[in-house]
Amino acid sequence: MVVFLEGGFSIIEDGWILSVTLLENVLEVPLRRYFVASSFPLFDRLEDTTIFQGNLKRTRYFEGWYFKQADRRSGVAISIIPGVSLTEGDRHAFIQVLDGVTGRAYYQRYPIEKFEPYIEPFRLRIGESEFSLSGVTVKIRDLGIEGSFSYSKLHILKPKFGSRGIMGWYGYVPFMQTYHGLVSLDHCVSGSLSLQGEERVFNGARGYIEKDWGSSFPSSWVWLQSNCFDEEGVSLMVSIAVIPWLWSSFIGHIAIFLHKGVVYNLSTYDGGKISSFLISNGVVNFIVESKNYILKIRAEGGNFAHLKSPIAGVMEGRTSESLQGVVEAVFVNKSNNETIFSGLSKCSGLELMDVRGELEKKL
Repeated sequence: MVVFLEGGFSIIEDGWILSVTLLENVLEVPLRRYFVASSFPLFDRLEDTTIFQGNLKRTRYFEGWYFKQADRRSGVAISIIPGVSLTEGDRHAFIQVLDGVTGRAYYQRYPIEKFEPYIEPFRLRIGESEFSLSGVTVKIRDLGIEGSFSYSKLHILKPKFGSRGIMGWYGYVPFMQTYHGLVSLDHCVSGSLSLQGEERVFNGARGYIEKDWGSSFPSSWVWLQSNCFDEEGVSLMVSIAVIPWLWSSFIGHIAIFLHKGVVYNLSTYDGGKISSFLISNGVVNFIVESKNYILKIRAEGGNFAHLKSPIAGVMEGRTSESLQGVVEAVFVNKSNNETIFSGLSKCSGLELMDVRGELEKKL
């Protein structure tokens, strides 16, 4: 079907709108693709894990994006999580908001029809809220939450050739409970958010974006993210988890460190290993090593909030997360024992979900 527009026309085919523009008798196509079907083409999903990876016809499935903003000077931190939960009898979109100042969490449901993902450029719309790599606009009338953030100078992680995002070749392994995507390691944030009359203002703050998709979160994990160090442009993300697969399980980790524009990858699929691990009284200490580098971490949180998390796609699990975590990091070059970086970050994201001690037993 062809729809004529001013200055050109659009071809609607297989649920896609291909925008075509005529400029000085030169035909340019396509310029932008909008999502109006249940899923994106497989090649696009493999190439860019930021976009919607699922299919709205699936069941026992969830997908969520994590937008964090934090200001180390004021101590203000906010995380916003838009996503979908697809299960029999309860298919809905949602937006979660975590206020790091009060430790309060908010969850707003939407009919699945209100979930609108776009592909080029990446964008999500849920109800009256919109999420993209240039910023976020949030309007949740029922909860009295409204505001917007603008993003600039994003450090987008570019995966190696043949890798599926941050998970490397693990991203191609079928039947895993959860897949992880890292979108922006660090960027500048400006804006504000009103939470039931309480204003949270961010000027020159730092931001971070990641995502998850699959059926369920792991049985046990530790996750932390920090980019509020005294030295600007430093960002750290580590996730260590018990990963079920088929009839067994294994410990896997992602460890990414950004310093002076260089990304260091100490993840499992890149040959990294956890050489030391201890959780005690809400404090985690561990060491991650690769062939050339050592990353030493000490982290503790405060003011934990309870977020909803997926169990077989149903958002009935509970994740305790702090946005007031304090992370101490030391990064060392093995070859000469030189300390490349040593610093402390407040307003860190931290989840210590190892209540049964699975991680300590298996590491």
